[in-house]
Amino acid sequence: MAEDKKPKIDLKARLGTRAVVAQGGPAVPPPVGIPKPTLPGMTRSHPPGPRVDASDPYSSISASDMPAARAEPQAITVEMSPEVVAAQKRGRTLMIVGIAAAAAVGGLLGFAFGDRSASLKSAKAAVEGAKELIVDVDKANTQVVQLADTLKATMENLRDNKYPEAQVKALGDITIPFDGGTMAGKGMGRFNSTTQAMLIQFASRAQEANDAKDKLQMLLSASKKELASVLEQQNEDTRKIQWSVFVVGGAAGPMAVMQPLERPQQFLVTKKGDTTYKWPEEIKIKDGGKEVALKRYTSGDPTGSTPKIIPVDPTTHSSVCANSTVGALSREVSRVETALRGEQGQGGADDKEGLIQLGDKLLEELRKIANSG
Repeated sequence: MAEDKKPKIDLKARLGTRAVVAQGGPAVPPPVGIPKPTLPGMTRSHPPGPRVDASDPYSSISASDMPAARAEPQAITVEMSPEVVAAQKRGRTLMIVGIAAAAAVGGLLGFAFGDRSASLKSAKAAVEGAKELIVDVDKANTQVVQLADTLKATMENLRDNKYPEAQVKALGDITIPFDGGTMAGKGMGRFNSTTQAMLIQFASRAQEANDAKDKLQMLLSASKKELASVLEQQNEDTRKIQWSVFVVGGAAGPMAVMQPLERPQQFLVTKKGDTTYKWPEEIKIKDGGKEVALKRYTSGDPTGSTPKIIPVDPTTHSSVCANSTVGALSREVSRVETALRGEQGQGGADDKEGLIQLGDKLLEELRKIANSG
């Protein structure tokens, strides 16, 4: 038959290896250099055995019965110089600083890069903060207006030659309750730049107004006696003769000598309702360590062997000897009131915005933010 004539192929001779005895089956020669495949989803329970050497008398032992050699890991030691270690420490420090800076920036700008829920939460906090600041600014504005009105009344009293007793007391009860702490925790980081700038400016100018108010109250209180004395000279009912002159002869001609009158010797210019009132005929002055009585000049030659006293009109004092205290106080009161109310010029750059106007504009901006929620 044709099948009997086919030559037989000796696989062992061709491969030059002995068959591996497989457990539970016939001997099958393993392919050279190709590991035994595994089915998908299955893993080997043992590592593959060693290759079978035909010259080895024990090569017929199953690979699974051979103990697998365990490779021990080798420790690797790297020697680093002190400079490298120091450089690594500096690198870690810079990294920590960088992370902290990034975290700070992230905290400030988290609403722009965070998730939607965090952004909505931040926006809601800003709206609530704007509502709270509206109340704070409104309270502060009320005190600003009250301070401006009190300063206006102070100036009116000074012009009327009266000491502003009630106004000095009122200044101690007025304080503009707005500073940097008022803005804390109000979410102003979510406000637009215009509103932020206005808040900072309002807080700064409010504290400047408080400081100026305290200074004014201190000056008015400390100079009460002097100020009252000066002001009474401007009041017709309380105006007194405090200065006088007497005339003496000299080589070049007569000369007037100024002579202040002590309080006991001062006398009213006029006494309202008293038609019989007259100035004293004789006035006592001090000459060195003794008191000398001089006649008041009435007529004739003012010179002579004995000088005669001539009263000086008290309304002319300020034109010759300006009182620095009254002038300084008046200028300071006017300056602070202008800072609160503002100054209207010809329009444009000549106008100066007062703290009251700044507060009103700030309230408008805050209401926009509060209504946006």
